[in-house]
Amino acid sequence: MKFGKTFASVCCLAFAAAACSTSGGGATTAAASEKVLTLAAAGQGPAKAAVAAFEKANPGVTVKTIYTEDDASYQQQIRTQLSSGTAPDVFRMWPGGGNTMAVRDLGKDGMLMDLSGEAWAGGLSADLKSVTTDPAGKVVAIPVTIGAIGAVWNDQALAASGLGKPATWPEVLKFCADAKAKGVAAFALGLKSAWVTQLVPYALTASLVYGPTPDFTRRQLDGKATFAGSAWKQALEKYVEMRDKGCFNDSPNGVGYDEQMQMFGQGKALGVVHVLSAVQSALKYAPNGTTFSMTPFPATDNADGTYVPVSVGIVYGVNAKAKNPALAKKFMEFLASPEGQALYATASGSSPALGSPSFQADALQRPVLDAVAAKRSTLYPDQSWPNAKVQQEHLTSIQELFNGTVDVPTVLSRMDAAFTAK
Repeated sequence: MKFGKTFASVCCLAFAAAACSTSGGGATTAAASEKVLTLAAAGQGPAKAAVAAFEKANPGVTVKTIYTEDDASYQQQIRTQLSSGTAPDVFRMWPGGGNTMAVRDLGKDGMLMDLSGEAWAGGLSADLKSVTTDPAGKVVAIPVTIGAIGAVWNDQALAASGLGKPATWPEVLKFCADAKAKGVAAFALGLKSAWVTQLVPYALTASLVYGPTPDFTRRQLDGKATFAGSAWKQALEKYVEMRDKGCFNDSPNGVGYDEQMQMFGQGKALGVVHVLSAVQSALKYAPNGTTFSMTPFPATDNADGTYVPVSVGIVYGVNAKAKNPALAKKFMEFLASPEGQALYATASGSSPALGSPSFQADALQRPVLDAVAAKRSTLYPDQSWPNAKVQQEHLTSIQELFNGTVDVPTVLSRMDAAFTAK
């Protein structure tokens, strides 16, 4: 509710002059409104940096911004505002499909501006176009970052524990037991924030499902494969095994994302299986000098068989009914520039989607780029799912799985039903 009220206030600030102007002041008001852009994003750190750089490069331009840290609230609010005609000019989205604020879902509903004619759109690779185009094939989003999911480590806490980073599944279970014996959680987990529930399964299925069978989702669409009849079963069983072996903090369903990052940043947990950009949140709680690194999260007995889920992370789009479409397109152009790409990637703990000569990969990003170069990467599975129901079923069912109210076969049968739902 607070988000909605704040956004309404921002809109009033941005457009009050136009609403209250007299005929004598119309020209001034119009000129002023041409210099105002409204923007919304889930997570303010990197977006705030991009906005500041954009305003500096465009003197006189003001970007009215709204941020929220909760993805579910953000998705609901922006969807509602798009339907009611009160949404901002520019907003963060999710690539491909899989949720109601993903590119294909919004594009299907005609809520996004066609950006196919922009100079940067012509240079998108086939892979990037696959997650930035609507069902009609029009480019409607700018890819900003490449994200990944892996085992992310608090380097100082790990060094103090004397434990090494696991490279195989048996080593994961031993690592969990050893960490528990030392009175520290191996991995912080915050399932109260529903979107976190999917991260461990995505890390496990990269090696168990999508790496060995890259066309698995296509086989599902053709009726030749199912979640229940695949190694998704082993992946969720391993997730439960991690729970039962004490790999996580107590009561994950009662712990939210912020508390998860606090535990991780303060070294009360040695690691997290997470998107790499989560480090930006952990840094808020970490002692000065804390550093973080990443390794691929293993799911098998063979370290060479480990894949990393890698995909376009953050994308932005323009409201089809934007109040200032020209300035919105100019902001898209900035995000596509080498400066914008490097700035956003660095601030978000990611890699640039379009590349940038000035970007320097660190201990978090280098393993991701190495996995891509070695062809040991997979896409996030939800980006290819045919509707948003599959992901939603996955998120809620994992919470129930950890509560012990459903079992693995039930979770997978629900996901199969959602996959084929019309």
